[in-house]
Amino acid sequence: MTSPSPSRSTRPWNVLAALGLLFFSGWTLVADLTHDAHFLLQPSLSSLFLGLYVMGWTVAAIVFAGFPKRFLIPAVVLSTLRFSFAWPLTHWLDLRTASLLLDEILVLLSLVYLVAAVTSQSMHGRPWFRWQHSVAVGLVTFLASILSLPVGFFGIARVIDDTSAGFVRLTPEGLRLAERIYEKDGRRVHLVGMAHIADGVFYEALNESLATPLEGRRLVLLEGVSDREKVLPRSFASGQTYRNMAEKFGLAEQAIGFAMQSDKGEGKAGDSVAAWAERGVDFRRADIDVSELDPAYRDRLVALLGAIGELKFEDLFSMPADMTAEELEELMVEGLIKKRNAHLMDVYAEHHAGYAEVFIPWGAAHLPDLERRLLALGYAPVAEHQRLGIDFWKRFR
Repeated sequence: MTSPSPSRSTRPWNVLAALGLLFFSGWTLVADLTHDAHFLLQPSLSSLFLGLYVMGWTVAAIVFAGFPKRFLIPAVVLSTLRFSFAWPLTHWLDLRTASLLLDEILVLLSLVYLVAAVTSQSMHGRPWFRWQHSVAVGLVTFLASILSLPVGFFGIARVIDDTSAGFVRLTPEGLRLAERIYEKDGRRVHLVGMAHIADGVFYEALNESLATPLEGRRLVLLEGVSDREKVLPRSFASGQTYRNMAEKFGLAEQAIGFAMQSDKGEGKAGDSVAAWAERGVDFRRADIDVSELDPAYRDRLVALLGAIGELKFEDLFSMPADMTAEELEELMVEGLIKKRNAHLMDVYAEHHAGYAEVFIPWGAAHLPDLERRLLALGYAPVAEHQRLGIDFWKRFR
């Protein structure tokens, strides 16, 4: 058999492909190893470029049979899973461990591929075109493109479920929010997952739950950072940002839904605080004023709200200027969740006596930490309700 001429050798192309895969997978591994914040806040574009590289390599392999499928197909599968928040590995491992494991396997695959490209004789004399190869790679490309959508959806759904401790669940039907009920010495506390904007029926269902007759009185501890010094962007202080979001997506805003707080009785909820009090329901604001935040947290919060105030999607998925991922996570966890939760629990401790039930309808990001605090006080979970906050398919029904 006559060996292929050096000018027709497929070895150089495989060496280049292996080096490219090694570069992008190595970059992703290094970026993930050096990232200390939650992986949802990973600012590196390495995994995106890795996915684009593998996609381009796969398209080229449709017409060029010189790229072996035994390396190409695993790279497609691994990069798709990595770009989809390491699902389904996150069913058994935490997000960081699962992502790093995929990174390491990709680096190992690229090294094996590079060694094979340099040393294996089969890499030297592969045919440049075979229709069977083109059909197989084309089918893999098509299936990977189709399956990447549900895999990505289930990946982000798993991350949301884990980070919210199940208080928020992303399903094909829509976004579900949980209400969990805890009991101690005959008193019940309801942690109610809330969203600033949702379908109107979601807030109506909460109003009906709150209005259910009860022996005794209910206390509702309300969320809502006040701004005495007027340092927040005007659009957030006035609620215009959430109104704009609600109008843009055809949803309702929380201020005209669950438990109207104004004695004017305006809005769809219709009932004033006085009317609710006659039903045995009292409201009390349990949040902090923005001036109570550490100055560093306050400045970062103002910068963050200013970045997203105009509802530009590129701002929603990028880091605010002069703010690292670690600083953003610290702001969210320490400044905006734990500090406010501690204040809420102080208000609870001061006012819960004399109430048969206490409702805490707060943003779902607060609830895992609040749940830990309630369990530490001796409360035990007794029930859970799931409500559909945003129905993805309501426009088609």
